[in-house]
Amino acid sequence: MKDYDFEEEFHARDRKQFRKMRKHAQDTDRSKFKKTDQVVQEFSAQENAHKGRVLSISGEGSVVESDGKQYLCSLKGFLKKEKNLTKNLIAVGDWVEFQIISEKEGAITAVLPRTTILSRTDISGKKEQLIAVNVDIVVICVSIFEPPLKPSLIDRYLIAAEKGKLTPIIVVNKIDLLEGEKELYDAFLEAYEPLGYPILSISTKTGVGIEILRNLLQNKTSVFSGQSGVGKSSILNACFGLTLKTGVLTQKTAKGAHTTSMAELITLPNGGYCVDTPGVRSFGVWSLKKEDVIEHFREFKSRCQFPDCSHTSEPNCRVVKNVKNGKIPALRYQSYLTLMNEVQTQKSKTTWN
Repeated sequence: MKDYDFEEEFHARDRKQFRKMRKHAQDTDRSKFKKTDQVVQEFSAQENAHKGRVLSISGEGSVVESDGKQYLCSLKGFLKKEKNLTKNLIAVGDWVEFQIISEKEGAITAVLPRTTILSRTDISGKKEQLIAVNVDIVVICVSIFEPPLKPSLIDRYLIAAEKGKLTPIIVVNKIDLLEGEKELYDAFLEAYEPLGYPILSISTKTGVGIEILRNLLQNKTSVFSGQSGVGKSSILNACFGLTLKTGVLTQKTAKGAHTTSMAELITLPNGGYCVDTPGVRSFGVWSLKKEDVIEHFREFKSRCQFPDCSHTSEPNCRVVKNVKNGKIPALRYQSYLTLMNEVQTQKSKTTWN
């Protein structure tokens, strides 16, 4: 009888009020937090929160710079418990609030709002992996040869830049190897130069284009990203006299090794900052939608008479006709089909073939 009465009483309550009371009890239950959180809380009574910027992230924690000093910071327990679709709660470039625990240690208490984001789909295909945040420019690094130029990769980065409110610059490295790949290079320029994206061809061996790139990045915060082996670290070394570790391609696969092991915010000698990131072998645009692809290939819209055309199999589509007669570059259209197929098959991660 008691069980019955209790059950009736429970369901007779105002459920909204009950949930409110339960949430309040959970929020005020300090037993679920780690002891380190309690130490930080006690310390915060003596020290106000400090503002700093995340320079790098490793298994040991996040290096945060504030007022010319660096602190190795952990995340407070309640930040770790946040449930969202982001794989990493903190990214290089983040502005954070943290509490100082000792001369060289701290605890991050809050992540401040981000202005820009460069991200991709993580390896599981289910979460967003932040690459760098609060940067002005994404330098999309590709190469003429070893590894070869991949237009579909460039388009993925361009879409990610648009979604993250970043200004893209396409840097084509190893122009000294142009002789063997001139046909593809010319086709790429013919397809992409009319789109208005800055394209800079350089060589770290001969120095071509290095000064121009250096001037473009002056007093800006940029992130260098691209496929393994394209020479991101070599470009930074050539531009700014840095001594970042570089590697060579493996002979069997013609793919680069990951010489950069983690993303790091670097202060540039001529003013500004850059983030050197580990090379990637696949890049899936996070939460890629059909509308994102259509908007990116905006030059197709003016060529087609049908407002809702997918430009794939519709009869009498002028885009398809223009590809056949050479008015739309086949290289650009093939990249469009690859991305549309990715959306339609609901793939968030693409392996380059």
